[in-house]
Amino acid sequence: MPYQHPALHLVSADLPELACALVAAEQERAAAEAPVILDLTGEAWLEGRLPQASLISYGAIPYGLSLWEQLQPRLDPWLELLELKQLEPLLAPPLPGLDMLLRCLCLAEAHARHPRLTVLLPAPSEAAALLELARTGPALVEGLLEPLLLWWDQTRQSLSSLELVLRLRLPSSVGLRLDDTWRGHLQCLAEALRAEQGAWQFSVVLDQADGAAELLRRRVSAMALRGFTPTRLGLHGSGASALLASRPAWLPAVLPAVGLQEQEPAALLALEAAAPTAADAEDQLVLPLPGVLKDELDLQQIGSTLVLRVRGLRRLLTLPERLEGKTCSGARLEGGCLELRFG
Repeated sequence: MPYQHPALHLVSADLPELACALVAAEQERAAAEAPVILDLTGEAWLEGRLPQASLISYGAIPYGLSLWEQLQPRLDPWLELLELKQLEPLLAPPLPGLDMLLRCLCLAEAHARHPRLTVLLPAPSEAAALLELARTGPALVEGLLEPLLLWWDQTRQSLSSLELVLRLRLPSSVGLRLDDTWRGHLQCLAEALRAEQGAWQFSVVLDQADGAAELLRRRVSAMALRGFTPTRLGLHGSGASALLASRPAWLPAVLPAVGLQEQEPAALLALEAAAPTAADAEDQLVLPLPGVLKDELDLQQIGSTLVLRVRGLRRLLTLPERLEGKTCSGARLEGGCLELRFG
């Protein structure tokens, strides 16, 4: 079957060279209909390998400075209050998690502007964490800021009578809230990532050394638990051929996989992407969880939220509307899928 580019194609590999080769091969196949490429590695892996016209390269410093220029007019009252008008953003200390947040914002912006987008992500474990964060949508920012902004609004109101006496200008929290454009970008990306596989595809290339099948299982299961099961899986390394020749039970046949030890990375694109899992009945929910074993899965339902835990990892899953008000009455993990029944 000819390769068909999805609206959103996510690419990640252990080795940068394989990830770059996969993106380049996709561009060649797409020819005149080639998608825009977003290099989200932060290290400009693709510069010099693809035409600049079709490439967006994320860099934490330039992207952060561009956001600062957009935000500064709205922040001026706060900077004046805090006597930070002369703040030099290039001298700001690095903040934990800021780079991940900037990548999510860059991805949301590119996704909103380009209907067909290929995203070159960092290494798979970091890529899955980034996508999980992006799936939270506007809550990514608002969940952190809103309690503080509500407190400030209340405090500002109580101090309003003192503004004239103290000669203070207490700014409104409006300037610190997400505007409609950014809220829309984040919401659109979150909805795309929450959708069934098919709206997006995740092509992953992992290293497979001899005797390391258990490590591979844990890595695949970690991605699946986060909700980003690969739709195509490429394996390279000395143990790839042997593992695929005798697939372990935790690697179901419905997950397309190919060894890349003796093949070009483009062989991965020749695989038809895994089809979305679908429930057989209205009272069922089916989640792809290849690599997860029954004895390591803990499942709880708290109201309308399912809590899945595997080896210290956790995923929160809000039940779809058709299952609201129902309680999970049974679960079966088989063939790489978790089937849940509700009553």
